[in-house]
Amino acid sequence: MFKPLLFIAAFAILSLGFHFQRERLFPSSYHPAPSTGSTQDHVLSPNSIQAIYNSTLGFGDIYMINMPGRTDKLDALRLFTSVTNISYTVVPGIDGKEIPHVAWPGFYKEDLASRTGSWRAHMNAAASILDNNLSSALIVEDDADWDVSLKTQLTQFALGSRHILNAPASSEPLSPYGDGWDMLWLGHCAQDLPSKPLARFFIANDTTMPPAGRRWGLWNPEEILTYDVLHNHTTRVVYRPAGGVCSYAYALSYTGAQKMLYHLSYSHFDGPFDVGQAGLCKRGRKGEIDYSCVGVYPGLIHAVFGDNDMVYDPTTPRKEREKKKGTPSAPNLVFGVRENVRNLIEGKELVGRWQGEEEIGEMEMWFDEGKGE
Repeated sequence: MFKPLLFIAAFAILSLGFHFQRERLFPSSYHPAPSTGSTQDHVLSPNSIQAIYNSTLGFGDIYMINMPGRTDKLDALRLFTSVTNISYTVVPGIDGKEIPHVAWPGFYKEDLASRTGSWRAHMNAAASILDNNLSSALIVEDDADWDVSLKTQLTQFALGSRHILNAPASSEPLSPYGDGWDMLWLGHCAQDLPSKPLARFFIANDTTMPPAGRRWGLWNPEEILTYDVLHNHTTRVVYRPAGGVCSYAYALSYTGAQKMLYHLSYSHFDGPFDVGQAGLCKRGRKGEIDYSCVGVYPGLIHAVFGDNDMVYDPTTPRKEREKKKGTPSAPNLVFGVRENVRNLIEGKELVGRWQGEEEIGEMEMWFDEGKGE
């Protein structure tokens, strides 16, 4: 049932990582689950790790969707990406009211103009992958937040996605995340309960996981994802989602962008964008369409909600607006960039939330094929 994980030397990750609080954020060693004698374990080559640690996180580009005029959000993104060594291209947000009638999606109504604009902006991001002939791109909404150790988290996710995709372990994939995926759903506010049996890649004793009771989501799949894991309070899981909600961050391959444009634009899709996104994953998992999704719970990228921002009032200068109470970090992040951006700029100690609430052992990672259930 279990495949042990033989991860490459940890120094390769550490040498590419940040130079602050390494022992706290990046474990010095990884301990696999008990061996079953399998020889099909995947490893990340130095080239793959280097690709994930580059400024586009191993993708062809990173697209940040930003509404023209929201320079406050754009300035925030400039800061957050600069301190985490990430580069990006801005994809302008769209006002749904400006979309010509002939280009309306099936669900358009006057009171749903914001949804229509969001749908079109995401379609434009997917189209840009095709226009620029990119192998892939990560698409992120501009209210996003991520952990300061995102690149290390992505190396762990990449190992999981390769196992989930069931790619040959003996060959080097074109993407560091493996080949054959259409979408990697990295940021969401909920994921649907998958059906058993299911393949799962576990990242246990993860110091970047919020403790039990501190995770936020509209609903969550923990009941099935970690039902048989003793230390599930600090375990992140990579798997094939059966659906979900919210499009905070996701990656599309070139073929994934083609399929998304076909199903959610050319085929006259009728519904909000993230509902269509979830439908592609659900139908792909059922075998109804050829669409391969890999997700992670909890997600790695989250959104900061309005309660953590200025009260919006276009008639009041920004400096005079009422500041709502709340943490500056998004939910489910322990070492959020937003909360630590000043510390990172000034070289000060990082601030982590919920420290000491869960007893965390040494990190373990393993793959469960899900065939024995």
